[in-house]
Amino acid sequence: MRIRAILQIGFVLLLSFPALAENDVRGSDDPQQLPRFPLSWIVSYSEEKVPEYALATGPMKKVEGVIAPEKAESFKGLLTRITYRVPDTHTPENIFAYYLKNLQAIDAEILFQCSSRQCGSSNQWANNYFKVAELYGIDRTQFFLSATTGNMQLALYTVKRGNRRVYIQLDLIAPLEQTEASLAADLQQLGFSWLSRAENIEPLLNYLISSPQQKILIGSYNGSADASLSELLSLSQTAAEKVAGLLVSAGVDPQRIETVGVGPAVPLAKQDKASGLWVQLR
Repeated sequence: MRIRAILQIGFVLLLSFPALAENDVRGSDDPQQLPRFPLSWIVSYSEEKVPEYALATGPMKKVEGVIAPEKAESFKGLLTRITYRVPDTHTPENIFAYYLKNLQAIDAEILFQCSSRQCGSSNQWANNYFKVAELYGIDRTQFFLSATTGNMQLALYTVKRGNRRVYIQLDLIAPLEQTEASLAADLQQLGFSWLSRAENIEPLLNYLISSPQQKILIGSYNGSADASLSELLSLSQTAAEKVAGLLVSAGVDPQRIETVGVGPAVPLAKQDKASGLWVQLR
């Protein structure tokens, strides 16, 4: 009797072993900011540059025949899509709580979150939004959130399917490293371009060398909460002048460059960083 019990226990352990030993798909990786849910593994992974990604900030709706998020914010950049499988013993609720806790730990701003049927149809999330058929699950088990942290945006979705399999979908949108071509395209299409880093002047320098008659304005904003208006104006002006100084040191005629610091008066409705720089044509 005792031997039979031991064999039964061993058989159960053997059945559970594959769930612990699954390997990630080749070439995949976790995002540095978010550790994966324990014992999960990556079943699908892709990276691509996208000109537009609609980050959902509302539930899925069907309006005039079009299925899309009720609200969304548009971003361009490098889109990383990761699909995780989770051992069936875990629930989407526990998974969602795990990721929410980790996002709060890095001071992420939660733009939208929902659960169960408040999110809309799981079929719409799976096939229309994420375009991952494996995510089509039971509506009442689904959880979704969108968030921004630093210069990265993300969408997280978890659900249990009818066959009891549990999945996590993580979409991450990070800004592309700026190049002369991307900067020139922004300037031609929009009239301005955000500068990724003050120290990275090479794309702007190359643009000015290839357009020797073009004059520019370098602008800076600073909306830090712990400084007065006059201090923010001064800080933003100094940041703009620093970039101008680097360009002049690299050989650009100072007469081609103007600077302005606008303090907290950000020229767009919303920015995901407390301070930033842009260049525009003059």
